[in-house]
Amino acid sequence: MQTTETKTYTINQQIYHLKNKYTLKDWGQILKILGGINPDDNNSIALLLTDNRVEDLLAIILDKPVEGDIYEEDFNEVSRAINDFFTRKKSLMKNTTGSTVN
Repeated sequence: MQTTETKTYTINQQIYHLKNKYTLKDWGQILKILGGINPDDNNSIALLLTDNRVEDLLAIILDKPVEGDIYEEDFNEVSRAINDFFTRKKSLMKNTTGSTVN
């Protein structure tokens, strides 16, 4: 039996993990938060800082809402969590579309 390593993210001295599954409602909220952002642009994460979009996104993709404020020393962990979320989803979509049968 193969085990999958669960990545941890320490934000504001609390440990978080990415959720294993996301509902259609989650995806609708994610798309609303990311509207107008180019995922291939490395500066897009900076755009998420406006209007509490980072906190809103983290509340959806992490296993629990982030407690307290997010400080600049948390930026690397926040970026890593968001990047890992999208990397995992891109891989899943690539594997799914590659295995569909018409």
